[in-house]
Amino acid sequence: INLRTCLVILWLYFYRGSGKNQVEQSPQSLIILEGKNCTLQCNYTVSPFSNLRWYKQDTGKGLISLTIMTFSDNTKSNGRYTATLDADTKQSSLYITAAQLSDSA
Repeated sequence: INLRTCLVILWLYFYRGSGKNQVEQSPQSLIILEGKNCTLQCNYTVSPFSNLRWYKQDTGKGLISLTIMTFSDNTKSNGRYTATLDADTKQSSLYITAAQLSDSA
């Protein structure tokens, strides 16, 4: 079974929002086999921020929070989801272990 994962949105909550803030997810979508592991990465230009959140958004539904990280967090896990944050390089990755059909969005 193929699992189509157009999964996640990285969202940053800023202390102040001035100028152009960008968030770029790579890859933008992903097709993987159920049960396989996968990684999504985001680069961002926002600084400083109070928290960084990975969400998934099902079509026709609201956002579902997968992880919430603060500026000082390096790694945060929530079940099969593990997020990492490197504030120096302004990158965050989301690792999904044993992808399931319910991960697709």
